[in-house]
Amino acid sequence: MATSKRQRYYGLEWLRFLMALWMVAYHFGGIYDGMPDMLRSFIGMGFFATSTFFMLSGFLLAHVALDDAGEMKMRGPAFVAKRLCNLYPIHVITMLLAIGLLLLQYPIRPEGVYVYFNTHPYYPLSDEAQAAFSERLSWPGALKHIALQLTLLQAWEPRFLWLNGASWSISALLFFYACFPWLAPRLMRVQRWGLVLVAIWGLYALGPLLATLAGAFDYVTVGVLHRNPLFRLPEFLAGIVLYRAWQSDRVSDLIRRFRYPVLALGLCGVPIGVWLLKLDGLHLYYLTHNGFLLPFQALVLLSASAFTTPNSATVRAWAQRLGESALCIFALHTPLIGPTARATRWLLQRWHEGWVVDSGNAALKFAIPLWTMVFHLALIVVLALLMQRFVVAPMRHWLEARLPVAWQQRRPRLAVAKA
Repeated sequence: MATSKRQRYYGLEWLRFLMALWMVAYHFGGIYDGMPDMLRSFIGMGFFATSTFFMLSGFLLAHVALDDAGEMKMRGPAFVAKRLCNLYPIHVITMLLAIGLLLLQYPIRPEGVYVYFNTHPYYPLSDEAQAAFSERLSWPGALKHIALQLTLLQAWEPRFLWLNGASWSISALLFFYACFPWLAPRLMRVQRWGLVLVAIWGLYALGPLLATLAGAFDYVTVGVLHRNPLFRLPEFLAGIVLYRAWQSDRVSDLIRRFRYPVLALGLCGVPIGVWLLKLDGLHLYYLTHNGFLLPFQALVLLSASAFTTPNSATVRAWAQRLGESALCIFALHTPLIGPTARATRWLLQRWHEGWVVDSGNAALKFAIPLWTMVFHLALIVVLALLMQRFVVAPMRHWLEARLPVAWQQRRPRLAVAKA
């Protein structure tokens, strides 16, 4: 096995930052006017980034949480608690932000709140679904959903998203972390890791395939396949098995030697996904979103793992900072979409007010040009960096310091030998 336990994968730091940035562009994409079709198609493949991010999480956790023998460095409860110390501050901060912005933007109505129902983008809504979507979620239902958010169980709600929609990924990650101590050591012991990867790929694609064959295109099925942790778990497990494969000198040397062709081949999954959706979006959407592109995502991950450590200390420091801020970027951006769009429109109206009045084109008052995306992405990144450095990291250290002393120690070697 390759001796890379203490290596820092700077290529993966850049990868998780870029995947988070892709998701920001994906969710912000609907507010821009005049976006070219090719760019819109590329940004519309943002789910490629989410799947890669989950896979990358499994790979990195296997690197930092397992010892040279592939066993846990600490006991399962301690591992999950330490991961929760990082997840929970990010989640609570962005949830409170979403609630605050909701109260500022929309009046409180006694009938309840509007929620966001996931829909199949290539399947027309039935009259029943349209009626359900137009109704508000009652306040008792809203309070129950807030309870789900506080306990990080919101990913198990398949019908709708509310408040910070992107936080379902944090809920899914917590489930993955809970499974990690039991599954990761077993996956690291497999010899035929290639067959295991194929089996995981098949298991991942099974749900979308059955749903497609059954014609289940309703919003509940969409929600289950989109964010249910059990259906997304294979992506995380594939990352662990890829790390197991990386321990083979033959595999790691081969990937390092051909990292650029491997990266190019992996990125081919994006135009292939665009082509599949244009070919038959109704019947290929589930598989494209969940399963079919997993080999391409794996190649992107492996190629990023093979990039060498930068010589510049400044580049290394920024790679680490941006990589660590990726989850903050992911969790922070969705509550800011509405306020950012309103603020941008207001600023553009003030800037071009005379021109709009003279032209008589009222549509210009509502159009947000594509070039503003650069400023929006920069704003989210700066806010995420500040949040990670001055809020999340100190809170994580404070919480970890208050865990039981026994949990802060390495797992005894004797216990590992008996496992």
